[in-house]
Amino acid sequence: MNHDTLKHLTLLLIHLGLLLLLSPFIHIYIKKIKATLQGRIGPPVLQGYYDLAKYFHKETVVSNQTSWLFSITPFIVFSTTITAGLLIPTFSSKEFIVPLGGVILFIYLFSLGRFFMTAAACEPGSSFCSMASSREIMFATLIEPVILLPLFIFVCLYGTNNIFEIVNQLSNKGITLYTPTYVLSLIAIFIASLAEMCRVPFDNPETHYELTMIHEGMLLEYSGKQLGIMFLSSWLKQLIIISLIANLLFPWYTTPDFTLASISLLGVIYLLKVLVVSTLIAFIETTVAKVRLFRVRDILMASFIMSIIALVISVYKGKGLGI
Repeated sequence: MNHDTLKHLTLLLIHLGLLLLLSPFIHIYIKKIKATLQGRIGPPVLQGYYDLAKYFHKETVVSNQTSWLFSITPFIVFSTTITAGLLIPTFSSKEFIVPLGGVILFIYLFSLGRFFMTAAACEPGSSFCSMASSREIMFATLIEPVILLPLFIFVCLYGTNNIFEIVNQLSNKGITLYTPTYVLSLIAIFIASLAEMCRVPFDNPETHYELTMIHEGMLLEYSGKQLGIMFLSSWLKQLIIISLIANLLFPWYTTPDFTLASISLLGVIYLLKVLVVSTLIAFIETTVAKVRLFRVRDILMASFIMSIIALVISVYKGKGLGI
């Protein structure tokens, strides 16, 4: 194994390690900020790790009404989510692996996991799981085009669907980056991302009322290690989407020198950017109420219209984000 291969493998492992280790922390961090804003104490910052340890030590109970699909779904969801994590930058925008795909693969890896999750939720025959599965599919048909269009704007402007390359080109823009096209596209992505992460105002991940559950409702029949894997996948997906937003909002990177000091500094910068976006999400959830189910399409339609306006401005000016 030559030096370059070893370097790329090391950076890849650091990348995956950051995502896996930070995802439970960011999940609890958002809860902690919300609790602080509401005058409560909130959970300990390590509560996510305690919960995972609890789930992985518990016995897994599976209904005899389910097939192999129900048992294998947590591993499929985790695999598709962690693969999507390889397509977004964390501590460096320098791509350290052979390109696996771009924007379309990134979005539809999540869709693949959602497909298996909704199918598995219907297997036990629970009315609540089936209802949550139906709502998740309805959300998916609304979210995917809304989140793809603003991403396609970046793809068209920079001639690549590779997220690493898009962030690299954004980082060279400087102050000229913040244009109407960029701002409208980013707002549209952020709104659609809240729906993709099942956050308020689209869904309430902290609710225990079955009639309002969507994502959580599909997990009611899981237990033990399988439930732990599903929760970890959900938290990992949340961190990946937050990382995407942070990379687009603060595309300031340098290539690591493959030294401990360089990688540590870039890791701290990445963490700060993620914490800023997570704090913004917590603030929105504290100040905005969950909307009724049939008003979700109105909010996503507003996001879609923002993307269309951004596209029209870009085409009219003909100068990309440098208008």
